[in-house]
Amino acid sequence: MLEDYDLFITQFVTLYALLEPIGHLSLFLALTGEHSKADRLRLAILSPLFAFAVLSFFALAGQTLLNAMNVSILSFQIAGGIILFSFSLSMIFGEAKKPSGVPEEKNLISQAIYPLATPTIAGPGAILSVVLLADNNRGSLIAQSMTVLAVASMMLLLMGAFLAGDIITRLIGSGGTNLVRRVMGILIAALSVDLVLSALAKWLHLPPI
Repeated sequence: MLEDYDLFITQFVTLYALLEPIGHLSLFLALTGEHSKADRLRLAILSPLFAFAVLSFFALAGQTLLNAMNVSILSFQIAGGIILFSFSLSMIFGEAKKPSGVPEEKNLISQAIYPLATPTIAGPGAILSVVLLADNNRGSLIAQSMTVLAVASMMLLLMGAFLAGDIITRLIGSGGTNLVRRVMGILIAALSVDLVLSALAKWLHLPPI
């Protein structure tokens, strides 16, 4: 039992370092700054729930799925980095517009899924991490269970941070929100490039970047 607890703590700390709440709160504020308070609260609840579903799926079946499709971890990392870079450009140079004729409820759910749940929370790095932490190759049910529990705990922590974000939104205003969006977009662009370069370095057997 003590070993299971230690495993949970180890995996939770790993996910905490990867999904650092303050950094993700900044992203959440940047992406929802133009929404009403009620919509932000709903997105604060929905986006971690959808992210939990995505990360739990990859924790339980990610390695099996990649193996079945004959996709290597490095290929997945490169593809994820490219997608993340594309997403970062939309944050730096523009903002998403609400599609015409789309009901508000459906539009909110769509935004909770993309870009909030993925790739903001359940991005390439987070997905790769849960696949490795769950240790699917050795079929460890305990490791998978501890990973899912750690993901659930992390999503609750993120949800709490997002729900408290309205106070910060009132302080920085729309101008501050736009500034945060673009700065975070630049940081995400740098992260996405690092994902691609590190994968290429491993593929080419070069020293770590």
